[in-house]
Amino acid sequence: MELHTHLAATDHPLGTVLITHGYAEHSGRYAHVVSALTEGGWDVHTHDLPGHGTAPGPRARVDVGALILDHLRLRREALERSRTEGLFLLGHSMGATIAAASSLLEGDRLNGVVLTGPALRPDPSMPSSVAHSLLPMARMAPGTPTVHLDDARISRVADVVREYREDPLVYHGRVPLLTAVTLVVQGDRVIDNAAMLTVPTLILHGGADALAHVEGSREYVERTRTAEVHLRIIDGAYHEILNEPEGPALLQDIMMWMDARR
Repeated sequence: MELHTHLAATDHPLGTVLITHGYAEHSGRYAHVVSALTEGGWDVHTHDLPGHGTAPGPRARVDVGALILDHLRLRREALERSRTEGLFLLGHSMGATIAAASSLLEGDRLNGVVLTGPALRPDPSMPSSVAHSLLPMARMAPGTPTVHLDDARISRVADVVREYREDPLVYHGRVPLLTAVTLVVQGDRVIDNAAMLTVPTLILHGGADALAHVEGSREYVERTRTAEVHLRIIDGAYHEILNEPEGPALLQDIMMWMDARR
């Protein structure tokens, strides 16, 4: 499937950022993030994952392993169009798992990686052994419905939840089996290979995240070795930390962190 990024440019960029959104949503939900970054002096690339937002494909039914390979190609495209030397990755939830895996596979020309609410251990949880055993079935019947996620737990801000529920580009059905299984499998692989990380990484995770276990972020950090890695847990925050009351301040912190590593 042919995917391309959309570029929001600033006059004199400090650096370039590639944003990857999470499961069921789309890049349009990051308009406030893009606006803050461009106002802060950053060029920003966004894209919709297959089956999400305006991108073609069965709704929210994806093989996360294939998305990681797509991400590597989109990184190269962003760098070809870039007016700065390196690239920063910013990913949320499933997008954070994709960005983390991408940075492990290829660290070249990456200045840093920012992960928000990474779904390395998704909740409701599926044991790793079960996910691996279900892979053949998931490939034969990829659209089989599994759990329904509690969208009330994306944010403590009522307007964010309401807009999410009313957004026609957001997928509101049950999680397709292929997506659920491959997300768990790829999250396992990211954690298992954390020692390969060579890129500075900032992880921001809500302490009350009920959609992605904060333990997954802790495991990842504990297994890294040589890279500069920071985990910041925001007490009481839900899954979409950039859509929480703390979001604007966290965006400023992210820009300061990136500015020190460009």
